[in-house]
Amino acid sequence: MTVAISAARLPDDAEALARVYVSSAAHHLALDPDRYRVPPVDAVVERYREPRPAGERILVARLDGEVVGSASVARLPRPGPASMLADVATASLDVAVLPEHRGQGIGRRLLEAAVTTAAGLGAVRLQLDAHHANEGALRLYRDLGFQPMGVLLSRTV
Repeated sequence: MTVAISAARLPDDAEALARVYVSSAAHHLALDPDRYRVPPVDAVVERYREPRPAGERILVARLDGEVVGSASVARLPRPGPASMLADVATASLDVAVLPEHRGQGIGRRLLEAAVTTAAGLGAVRLQLDAHHANEGALRLYRDLGFQPMGVLLSRTV
């Protein structure tokens, strides 16, 4: 059982990436059905078949050749001169692993590779989103040095 982390081979990996994404969406839907939904697989496949922007990379975890997880790295636009945000090169990260492969260190390896990839894109700050009820993900992120920054508040109208 060998896990290899590498750049996604697009468009060839589009269907496998869509399966990972939709599985993650289902996990998030169970956490908070008011915030999340499960998109149609075909729409997600098409999104992965589209050309990637220059500052975006997608990594995959392959277990014996099968894609079982993914990580995306997206370099964010720098704030403009009128912004109150510090002018710091920042990348957004996202990690997902198929449910039957969680808890085996695959997410950790993907996130570590994503950090290295983001640094290669020139990022010095990293950010990611996590639902407060996603305890396993939060534990992993904290173990790898991520700390809360700000609070996102929400309500219905």
